[in-house]
Amino acid sequence: MIGRRPKQPQLFVLALLILVCVTAAAGGPGDQPTPEADVPIVPGERIGAITVEMSPDQMVAILGKPERVDQYPQRNVLSYDWKSQGYLVSFFLDSRKTRVVAAYGTIQRFRTDRGIRLMMHLDRAVRAYGAGFRRVDCPQDKITLVRYDDLGVQFAAVHEPGSPIHGLLFSIGVFRPRLLQAEQIRCTTP
Repeated sequence: MIGRRPKQPQLFVLALLILVCVTAAAGGPGDQPTPEADVPIVPGERIGAITVEMSPDQMVAILGKPERVDQYPQRNVLSYDWKSQGYLVSFFLDSRKTRVVAAYGTIQRFRTDRGIRLMMHLDRAVRAYGAGFRRVDCPQDKITLVRYDDLGVQFAAVHEPGSPIHGLLFSIGVFRPRLLQAEQIRCTTP
């Protein structure tokens, strides 16, 4: 009588299922690699090819015409939005100098020098960058902003306790270190 051998295809499928479950359990939103090349976020300097030293015209030369332009005279801010590419840049309205270059949305190809991506949890960014930040929670705007003035990086997350997206990053911005230090972080809606 010939001995019974385990069916190899069944073992292979079982091993594959275990691997998928372990991989899925270890990760979370924002942990999966993207098929596109990562776009580096360098605090205090740049996001991809867009630097904090560039003028609006230089950015337009690289990204094309912004999909939206807004002015906020009461805050001395001009913003250019390239939503389809995930860039939002604010300038000082009076001088046209760059204020903040930000990656926003759910595009996970943007990655900081410490591995933080959009759609990761804010707590993970705070653990990666440590102490020395200013934080403001704006429940009425559904935003939490954490700013590292000395490093030139800020993180905006959803502030909606009880929601499954509470604490997820939707924007990572860079600026010249200490440029915004004197600026009070304010909620939009009082």
